[in-house]
Amino acid sequence: MKKFEEDERLPISSLKQFIYCKRRFALMYLNCDWGENYKIAEGDLLHKRVDDPYFNEKRGDVHISRSVPVFSNSLNLYGVADILEFIKHEDGIELPDKKGRWRINLVEYKNGKPEKSNADNFQLCAQSLCLEEMLHTTIENGDIFYGKIRRRVTVELNDNLKEQVSIQVSNMKALLNNQKIPVRDEAQNCSLCSLLDVCIPSAFGKQKKAKEQIALLMKG
Repeated sequence: MKKFEEDERLPISSLKQFIYCKRRFALMYLNCDWGENYKIAEGDLLHKRVDDPYFNEKRGDVHISRSVPVFSNSLNLYGVADILEFIKHEDGIELPDKKGRWRINLVEYKNGKPEKSNADNFQLCAQSLCLEEMLHTTIENGDIFYGKIRRRVTVELNDNLKEQVSIQVSNMKALLNNQKIPVRDEAQNCSLCSLLDVCIPSAFGKQKKAKEQIALLMKG
């Protein structure tokens, strides 16, 4: 099992894994387990169309940069922002390689559709916290483009969401420091998980039934 160092940086993408399923997160970052399925392959294809760090665009007063590395020393997070839109605005910030003042809009690409878990919003917000620390600014909104519905969804990056992200990052580190892989949440939908064969969630149901049978025998 991998030992987690206190000052070790975690990828921003791990935040979504943690919110989706803490057991999956632990299998990936403590056991170093990994698996792929068609959902991951579809996501990789979508990002290949977007993630070209050498391809920048200018559309009027909007400059677009792709695959921008971001990091936070305070949260010990790192990752890559799919797209940064620098929008010319008098209330924006100065940037070293651009004239004028600019506001920043984050755009994250996802293959599917909006999820109930809010994990995508957390991931986008973590990217904004990194950029805020790097550029000494405040980012109030960002967009998530969902491939399945072919449109952007705007996310308000408010103080409450930013605080929740910080709390979840602390919880992630606490789990890793504990060096224990948690059991599966019974409410978790495992059918599309790429680690299904590693986790074997059906075993938890059998284990529970076995315990119930033992309890009945003891009562008898």
